[in-house]
Amino acid sequence: MHWADVVAEKLLKERTEHVISSGITPSGPIHLGSMREILTADAIVRAINDKGGKAKLIYIADNADPLRKVYPFLDEERYTDYVGRPLAEIPAPEGEGSYDQFFLKPFFKALKTVGVYPTVVNNYNYYSKGKYEQCTKMIVEKKEIVRKILEDVSGRQLPKNWFPWTFKDNDGKLCSGNIIKVEWPFVVFTNMKGEEVKNNMAKGEGKLPWRLDWPSKWKTLDVTFEAFGKDHATKGGSYDTGEKIIQSILNGNTPHHIVYEWIHLKGKGAMHSSTGLAISAKDMLKMAPPEVIRWLIMQPQPNRHIDFDPGLGLLNSVDKYDKIEQKYYEKELEENSSRAYELSQIKNSYKKQPQNLPYKHLVTLSQSKSSLKEIIETLIKTKEITNINDYDRKRLEKRIKSIKIWLEKYAPESLKFKIQDEPPIIDFSMKDKGKIKAIKRKMENISWTAEKIHESFYEIQDEQNIPAKELFKIMYNIILNKEKGPRLGFFLATMEKDFVIKRLEHY
Repeated sequence: MHWADVVAEKLLKERTEHVISSGITPSGPIHLGSMREILTADAIVRAINDKGGKAKLIYIADNADPLRKVYPFLDEERYTDYVGRPLAEIPAPEGEGSYDQFFLKPFFKALKTVGVYPTVVNNYNYYSKGKYEQCTKMIVEKKEIVRKILEDVSGRQLPKNWFPWTFKDNDGKLCSGNIIKVEWPFVVFTNMKGEEVKNNMAKGEGKLPWRLDWPSKWKTLDVTFEAFGKDHATKGGSYDTGEKIIQSILNGNTPHHIVYEWIHLKGKGAMHSSTGLAISAKDMLKMAPPEVIRWLIMQPQPNRHIDFDPGLGLLNSVDKYDKIEQKYYEKELEENSSRAYELSQIKNSYKKQPQNLPYKHLVTLSQSKSSLKEIIETLIKTKEITNINDYDRKRLEKRIKSIKIWLEKYAPESLKFKIQDEPPIIDFSMKDKGKIKAIKRKMENISWTAEKIHESFYEIQDEQNIPAKELFKIMYNIILNKEKGPRLGFFLATMEKDFVIKRLEHY
């Protein structure tokens, strides 16, 4: 049974309605690694709903959190003074609007591309509108018990002047301070300058520290399940303290959970926005079919890390997905892989089998043809397809668009090529010219299909004892001005026979 269905069945034994939570602090570009959390949560939502339950997905934008430092992608001179301010109160790096929305908006747009439509919780607004007032009051009133829980579970001693609230200073920055007076909902403290500052905790002047903020969200939003990264799941970590706080202080229930591993950028390590080691979800979904991105996360168990290679690895991943898709319709998949395929679909499109076109062929056609119309005509000519309906046309169009962006940004140079309009200037030896004549004679007398073209090179190899790889190299040189290129049989079959013959005649 697929892991999403295992979780769904467990949750449905307790109740039929569930709130599945996910979230992030929008401190920088929201990357592909962050997609694992919300796509894991979305899979649980789908599984519950598929089994007759009712699940809602919420996404908490932690924009009440402060800017912790000037990240590498920010202008240091401009943003130094904003360090410590809530992300919702900081201007965007470009254009108008706030810092948090600058990164959240493209991410939410990307979520729609992968078929995820969460209810968004703006945490900054939740604080300012008093949504956490009840939880904050309970925590403040039992602050000594809260302190003991945090110290016992985490194994760390808190400062003597600790108070369960991150204060907001006169300059708008979140800070620590020394308590002078607490009279709910107000707290008066002295800041680093010795100034007295008053915060209204009920109205979100400041915020709860993370270890108290998290269980307060669970309680306020009635969260029943959450997926989160392994950093929160360490012994004595924020989940352990959250469990004690919600049960002992907030009189609530701890959500069920699943811990997921990181997505690693192959050869570089786990993705992090703050270090710049990341590919934004927005960019990734421009250059990869969205159902493939979902599949990369649905197929493995969440506790297994994923090595993501945006270069050749992505091309291979699409090919693997397409093979899985074909086997799905041929009913050759085992249960887990079949369910992973279904959960990878943007909509329930798996009820209808799409045209299965080799992705590597499309990479070739994207570089050799100038329009979708030409690509379709070539696919018909090469008998890859016989006709195409509207559904498959739209899918093909999206894939071609993705491939072109991928070729521009991440494709290895070995896969890039350009058909030369004019014959390249190449000083072939007399021996090579003899090979060219042999190729020309063979090309003139075969049916112009990928299979026949491919076979012809090996026929020359057998007839004249010329290694086929030498013949391939000659063809790539005279067509592309490169020594390597796409699979030659299919590639030449996509071109006009007369063009190829004339190019050979030139030499």
